[in-house]
Amino acid sequence: MIGAQNNRVGLGSSRKVQDTDILKSFIRQDENDKYKIHAMSLEMQNDWLDIGDFCIPLALKWRTLIHDWSPALLKFYLNAFQMTLPDQSNLVRWGKGTEKTCYICGKAVGTAKHLLVGCKVLLDSGQYSRRHDRVLEIIRFVREGTRAIKSNVKPYSILKAASDWTIMMDTYEKQYKIPEDICASASRPDIFLYSRILKRVVMIELTVPWETNIPKDHAIKVNKYYELTNELTRNRFVVDLYAVEVGARGITAKSLYNLLKDLGLSRTNINSFLERTSKAALVGSFQIWLGRERNLDSGGERITRVS
Repeated sequence: MIGAQNNRVGLGSSRKVQDTDILKSFIRQDENDKYKIHAMSLEMQNDWLDIGDFCIPLALKWRTLIHDWSPALLKFYLNAFQMTLPDQSNLVRWGKGTEKTCYICGKAVGTAKHLLVGCKVLLDSGQYSRRHDRVLEIIRFVREGTRAIKSNVKPYSILKAASDWTIMMDTYEKQYKIPEDICASASRPDIFLYSRILKRVVMIELTVPWETNIPKDHAIKVNKYYELTNELTRNRFVVDLYAVEVGARGITAKSLYNLLKDLGLSRTNINSFLERTSKAALVGSFQIWLGRERNLDSGGERITRVS
């Protein structure tokens, strides 16, 4: 019979259940709206409202918390994301300090954001680059001249159709040059993969920015390699350019997920890679935070303030 009940909850119960579900849905939406309105009113803790559209929330598992993260790293992550690290700006706000200016560069307000992504002295000393390269090394998972590991690659992987893939990586310590028979260019994306058999190039450019800056930095990196992409295309290469981001506080952008998916990784392996890259960025930022009064190299020399 059309419209007849096929369960044992009693006559008329189906409509009531539907009405109840709709009411619960409205209540949940109303509560979520209240939380968002409250968050928007917070001066320091509303970052997450700005990054939800282009970032993947960090899912902390009990296994990760117990075995992979130290209590100090977890505390740093939580305070960094809530903007409650005891940086100079916050210390003044809390009545525990008198000087807001960054004591490393002497140029800007000493916020956690400035320290982790915006201090020119730290940039010039290579600390941001070392964090960047720590993350980049994880992304570089295909060995030179080999295919991706079969167990990790699905038929739709952009790397599957050839066995002559060569990978080059640009780091703070070591640079490369694109082979002249492929393209005469001084540009160096962070990772440059090429197959002469397929006449295909995959370029990966990584940024480790403050999470709210991801859309802007993504556009900058795409535009940066516009001419190189055109030159490769004129040389009859198929070009895939991936600008990917992992936030300085460990929040990964959806752009990285899209890259890993196109490389043919399963969802399980994608999640594992995202977790590893997230931790690498966070550990790098934690080291910068811990060493904010000294260099992190083996000499441990104090950073010279720029007047």
